[in-house]
Amino acid sequence: MKHSFNNRSVLVTGGAGFIGSHLVELLLRYGADVVTVVDSLSTGRLSNIESVRSRITIEKLDLVKADLRPLLKTTSFDTVFHLAGNAHVNQSVDHPDMDMEKNILGTFRMLEAIRDISPESRIVFTSSATVYGEAAHAPIKEDDPKIPESPYGVSKLACEHYLRLFAKLYGLRTSIARLFSVYGPRLRKQVVYDLMCKLHRDPNKLFLHGDGTQVRDLNHVSNVTDALLLIAQKARLEGEDYNVAMGEPVSIREIAEQVSNAMGMDPQFEFSGEVRPGEIQKWFPDASRLFSLGYRTRVSLREGLRDTANWFLTEEAGTLGNNNGNLR
Repeated sequence: MKHSFNNRSVLVTGGAGFIGSHLVELLLRYGADVVTVVDSLSTGRLSNIESVRSRITIEKLDLVKADLRPLLKTTSFDTVFHLAGNAHVNQSVDHPDMDMEKNILGTFRMLEAIRDISPESRIVFTSSATVYGEAAHAPIKEDDPKIPESPYGVSKLACEHYLRLFAKLYGLRTSIARLFSVYGPRLRKQVVYDLMCKLHRDPNKLFLHGDGTQVRDLNHVSNVTDALLLIAQKARLEGEDYNVAMGEPVSIREIAEQVSNAMGMDPQFEFSGEVRPGEIQKWFPDASRLFSLGYRTRVSLREGLRDTANWFLTEEAGTLGNNNGNLR
């Protein structure tokens, strides 16, 4: 895939977060002239964008409370990547009011500001596969039923509806990237990070829930940021949605084996033999709609896990605490 953002001005909300920071780096690599990060820094980290900090503008803003209009009046943004909001399912269960405000209200206020000041901007919103809930079958297609089972899934689905509605009613140029399991450097949760934490604590034994046959689709963050740029450039921008995934289902046992190999360890696997309540046995998408735009992954699972293990061992392991990951 060839991307070109030469002479473009780009706004990235949530740009100091896991995916956002990688996206900012990629935009600069592909020639973006102006890159502005809007982040409340409640969960995002300035350290994530330290390497490019001199080349970007950082605005510490909470989209729930602050008005984006003054910023939009000073800079004409060709593209807006909206990644800001709550990204933790468990936190949404404990604090659904927080999740609703950060995701739904923050997104609504962002859309209203763009509608008022910058209606020609391209808008790419990062949604989540949690909108599907307990999928009836696999692979999951974009038009399959969406019955979320967490406040986080509900808020992401509500945001999707607003993106579509603002495209239909007001002509905004919007598109939805529905992310499945993403991993990579700077992500401190979910299955890959969970496995690495366990191996760091005990390199000789690795306990896994279930029997290892559960299936997921893991996508390295570099592939995901490629997809976001592609959607911004090639999508119809009429409120349509795209499953963003590797397109290569893999079992949890194989993931554990490859993570162990990437960490330079050879543990004995122990399985609980039982699937935890609420856990989906096969959870992976049909990403053919995205591939039809010309999407191709450039980082394989093996390469991505090696990259993530290198980050974990060099930057993360020394500060490791207890972690409770999950398979999604």
